Amino acid sequence: MSKLNAFISLILAAFTASASENGAKPPSSRQVNQEALSCTHPGNCVNSFSSYGLEALAFEGNGEQAMNLLRATLATFPEASIVSSSPLYLEVIFTTRTGFRDRVEFYIDEASKLIDYRSRSIVGLYDFNKNRSRMQDFSASFKTVTVNAQKAGKI
Repeated sequence: MSKLNAFISLILAAFTASASENGAKPPSSRQVNQEALSCTHPGNCVNSFSSYGLEALAFEGNGEQAMNLLRATLATFPEASIVSSSPLYLEVIFTTRTGFRDRVEFYIDEASKLIDYRSRSIVGLYDFNKNRSRMQDFSASFKTVTVNAQKAGKI
């Protein structure tokens, strides 16, 4: 299990324990994802929660099918390399033509049928909107891959 997944599991366990002691409802996985995918430097980071015009990726089916759609979409981006993967999480490094590297993380939320993400530059405080444009392109490609999979009867 990656360090990030372990950290998120720990946070979720803490929230669950705290909520049950207070009689409050534990946070949803989307709430946990929102915290994990926050952008501390909005000049070099976008996410599916607070970046104007960017939304989570919608899918049908189960988490495994969503992961297959993500991987099929990533195959259309030759600059992408998968770094870490679990059944509901994917970490990818995109390398620009000029050698800059950006980290993109995807969390699949089966309950809401949404894939949340964050795309951020590894170095620097400003990305000249590269992360935003990449995720807009990725979202459009994801929709195309999803439609093609539906037509082929794969989901």
